[in-house]
Amino acid sequence: MNEDVRSSIGTMERTGERKWVYPKKPKGKFTNYRTYVSYVLLAILILTPFFKLPNGNPLFKFDVLHSQFILFGFPFFTSDFFLLALGMITTIIFIVLFTMAYGRLFCGWVCPQTIFLEMVFRKIEYAIEGDRAKQIRLDKQDWDEEKIRKKL
Repeated sequence: MNEDVRSSIGTMERTGERKWVYPKKPKGKFTNYRTYVSYVLLAILILTPFFKLPNGNPLFKFDVLHSQFILFGFPFFTSDFFLLALGMITTIIFIVLFTMAYGRLFCGWVCPQTIFLEMVFRKIEYAIEGDRAKQIRLDKQDWDEEKIRKKL
Protein backbone atom coordinates (compact mmCIF):
# COMPACT_ATOMS: atom_id res chain seq x y z
CA MET A 1 0.00 0.00 0.00
CA ASN A 2 1.21 3.49 -0.82
CA GLU A 3 1.93 5.21 2.53
CA ASP A 4 2.19 8.58 0.77
CA VAL A 5 -1.61 8.84 1.05
CA ARG A 6 -1.40 8.89 4.85
CA SER A 7 1.05 11.78 4.95
CA SER A 8 -0.94 14.19 2.78
CA ILE A 9 -4.24 16.02 2.81
CA GLY A 10 -6.62 15.07 0.01
CA THR A 11 -7.77 18.63 -0.64
CA MET A 12 -4.31 20.25 -0.72
CA GLU A 13 -1.52 20.20 -3.28
CA ARG A 14 2.10 19.62 -2.20
CA THR A 15 2.70 23.33 -2.79
CA GLY A 16 0.04 24.24 -0.22
CA GLU A 17 -2.58 25.32 -2.74
CA ARG A 18 -6.13 24.13 -2.31
CA LYS A 19 -7.43 21.29 -4.48
CA TRP A 20 -11.11 21.94 -5.09
CA VAL A 21 -13.61 19.12 -4.73
CA TYR A 22 -16.37 18.95 -7.31
CA PRO A 23 -19.19 16.67 -6.17
CA LYS A 24 -20.95 14.58 -8.74
CA LYS A 25 -24.71 15.13 -8.93
CA PRO A 26 -26.32 12.04 -7.35
CA LYS A 27 -29.10 10.14 -9.12
CA GLY A 28 -31.22 7.16 -8.28
CA LYS A 29 -34.16 5.79 -6.37
CA PHE A 30 -32.71 6.32 -2.88
CA THR A 31 -31.63 9.86 -3.75
CA ASN A 32 -35.25 10.61 -4.67
CA TYR A 33 -36.48 9.12 -1.37
CA ARG A 34 -33.88 11.12 0.51
CA THR A 35 -35.04 14.29 -1.25
CA TYR A 36 -38.66 13.67 -0.19
CA VAL A 37 -37.60 13.03 3.42
CA SER A 38 -35.51 16.21 3.39
CA TYR A 39 -38.47 18.28 2.13
CA VAL A 40 -40.56 17.08 5.07
CA LEU A 41 -37.74 17.78 7.55
CA LEU A 42 -37.04 21.21 6.05
CA ALA A 43 -40.73 22.07 6.41
CA ILE A 44 -40.60 20.97 10.06
CA LEU A 45 -37.40 22.97 10.72
CA ILE A 46 -38.77 26.11 9.07
CA LEU A 47 -42.37 26.00 10.32
CA THR A 48 -41.83 24.87 13.93
CA PRO A 49 -40.98 28.35 15.30
CA PHE A 50 -44.27 29.72 13.97
CA PHE A 51 -46.46 26.90 15.32
CA LYS A 52 -48.58 27.77 18.38
CA LEU A 53 -50.29 25.17 20.53
CA PRO A 54 -53.96 25.45 21.59
CA ASN A 55 -52.92 26.81 25.02
CA GLY A 56 -51.35 29.82 23.25
CA ASN A 57 -47.73 28.86 23.92
CA PRO A 58 -45.26 28.26 21.11
CA LEU A 59 -43.82 24.77 20.69
CA PHE A 60 -40.32 26.01 21.67
CA LYS A 61 -39.21 29.32 23.12
CA PHE A 62 -35.86 30.14 24.70
CA ASP A 63 -35.89 33.74 25.92
CA VAL A 64 -32.89 34.05 28.23
CA LEU A 65 -33.32 37.78 28.91
CA HIS A 66 -36.85 37.37 30.29
CA SER A 67 -36.23 33.89 31.76
CA GLN A 68 -38.96 32.32 29.65
CA PHE A 69 -38.31 28.78 28.53
CA ILE A 70 -41.01 26.74 26.83
CA LEU A 71 -40.46 23.15 25.69
CA PHE A 72 -43.22 21.34 23.81
CA GLY A 73 -45.67 24.03 24.98
CA PHE A 74 -44.92 23.68 28.70
CA PRO A 75 -43.22 26.55 30.53
CA PHE A 76 -40.05 25.81 32.49
CA PHE A 77 -38.93 28.10 35.25
CA THR A 78 -35.43 28.54 36.64
CA SER A 79 -36.35 26.26 39.55
CA ASP A 80 -37.13 23.46 37.05
CA PHE A 81 -33.70 23.38 35.46
CA PHE A 82 -32.75 20.13 37.19
CA LEU A 83 -35.53 18.51 35.10
CA LEU A 84 -34.16 20.16 31.99
CA ALA A 85 -30.65 18.94 32.84
CA LEU A 86 -31.95 15.40 33.40
CA GLY A 87 -33.82 15.56 30.09
CA MET A 88 -30.77 16.83 28.25
CA ILE A 89 -28.56 14.07 29.67
CA THR A 90 -31.15 11.49 28.63
CA THR A 91 -31.34 13.04 25.16
CA ILE A 92 -27.56 13.02 24.73
CA ILE A 93 -27.36 9.37 25.81
CA PHE A 94 -30.15 8.52 23.35
CA ILE A 95 -28.37 10.40 20.54
CA VAL A 96 -25.08 8.60 21.26
CA LEU A 97 -26.76 5.16 21.33
CA PHE A 98 -28.83 5.92 18.23
CA THR A 99 -25.76 7.17 16.37
CA MET A 100 -23.80 4.05 17.32
CA ALA A 101 -26.58 1.84 15.95
CA TYR A 102 -27.86 3.94 13.04
CA GLY A 103 -25.18 6.56 12.43
CA ARG A 104 -25.13 6.34 8.66
CA LEU A 105 -28.89 6.64 8.52
CA PHE A 106 -28.86 9.72 10.74
CA CYS A 107 -25.93 11.46 9.05
CA GLY A 108 -27.10 10.74 5.51
CA TRP A 109 -30.83 11.27 5.84
CA VAL A 110 -31.91 13.43 8.81
CA CYS A 111 -28.91 15.41 10.09
CA PRO A 112 -29.78 19.12 9.75
CA GLN A 113 -26.29 19.95 8.46
CA THR A 114 -26.60 17.35 5.70
CA ILE A 115 -30.11 18.45 4.81
CA PHE A 116 -29.16 22.10 4.47
CA LEU A 117 -25.90 21.36 2.63
CA GLU A 118 -27.11 18.70 0.19
CA MET A 119 -30.75 19.61 -0.27
CA VAL A 120 -30.59 23.41 -0.18
CA PHE A 121 -27.13 24.84 -0.86
CA ARG A 122 -25.91 22.11 -3.23
CA LYS A 123 -29.11 22.38 -5.32
CA ILE A 124 -28.59 26.15 -5.55
CA GLU A 125 -24.98 25.51 -6.60
CA TYR A 126 -26.08 23.05 -9.31
CA ALA A 127 -28.74 25.51 -10.55
CA ILE A 128 -26.21 28.36 -10.87
CA GLU A 129 -22.93 26.65 -11.81
CA GLY A 130 -24.14 23.35 -13.25
CA ASP A 131 -23.05 19.80 -12.46
CA ARG A 132 -19.48 18.58 -11.85
CA ALA A 133 -18.20 18.92 -15.42
CA LYS A 134 -19.62 22.44 -15.83
CA GLN A 135 -18.15 23.52 -12.46
CA ILE A 136 -14.69 22.30 -13.48
CA ARG A 137 -14.99 24.08 -16.84
CA LEU A 138 -16.19 27.28 -15.13
CA ASP A 139 -13.24 27.28 -12.70
CA LYS A 140 -10.71 26.76 -15.52
CA GLN A 141 -12.08 29.48 -17.80
CA ASP A 142 -10.83 33.05 -17.73
CA TRP A 143 -12.67 35.67 -15.72
CA ASP A 144 -15.34 37.00 -18.04
CA GLU A 145 -18.86 38.33 -17.59
CA GLU A 146 -20.40 34.83 -17.28
CA LYS A 147 -17.93 33.63 -14.64
CA ILE A 148 -18.25 36.81 -12.57
CA ARG A 149 -22.06 36.60 -12.70
CA LYS A 150 -22.13 32.93 -11.66
CA LYS A 151 -19.55 33.32 -8.90
CA LEU A 152 -21.34 36.36 -7.47
